Amino acid sequence: MTRNRGFTLLELMVALGLLTLLAGLMFGGLRLASRAWKTVDEHNNELSETVQAQRFLRTLLARSEVRSVPETRETSLLSFQGDEHSLIFLSALPLRDSRVSQQAWFYLALDDSDPEQPLLVLKTYPLTGLNEPTPEQPDITFDWYQLVDDFQRPEGIPPLLTLPADAFSLDYRPWEEDGIQPGWQPDWQQQDALPMLVRLQLSEDWPALVVSPGEQPNVIKQIQ
Repeated sequence: MTRNRGFTLLELMVALGLLTLLAGLMFGGLRLASRAWKTVDEHNNELSETVQAQRFLRTLLARSEVRSVPETRETSLLSFQGDEHSLIFLSALPLRDSRVSQQAWFYLALDDSDPEQPLLVLKTYPLTGLNEPTPEQPDITFDWYQLVDDFQRPEGIPPLLTLPADAFSLDYRPWEEDGIQPGWQPDWQQQDALPMLVRLQLSEDWPALVVSPGEQPNVIKQIQ
């Protein structure tokens, strides 16, 4: 009759060591997978926010409205003034839970107060003071420069939307004149009409957003 031989202490120690090593590898793999999943989820959320923001901006720019805005007592300007880094325009803001929209001013600019995390900022302010004169209100009570100052001051009007934008820029394309199509230009100021196209670049990794402001017909939206 043979006697069953048990495990020696050395064999048990080796087995426990292997189990500990395997447990550590499994735990490390789970942590790595969890971090990777979290990173992918955060990236997907950022992409979704960027896509939704671009759609919102496209809608606002496409609904840009043309109004004469008093600059001083003697002169007026168009309700669409922009340069390479900022744009103020008049558009229709959809009201929450309603099909009705309200005219409002919009300010689009880059906030680079934190150089490590520049943000595209969209601000809005209700349209007031541009109503047609009446016997009770014969003068237009509107201050363009006060509106610009309120938009530009960080402690002024709070942002409606913020979005990471490391390469934000704006360009404007005039209408064809005398059979010649002008190129993109970095500003649209002191003009008599809306530009044919507006090109907005948010990041080097994203294609430019090209919009025809004012829902102008017969305009190709995407031009290289």
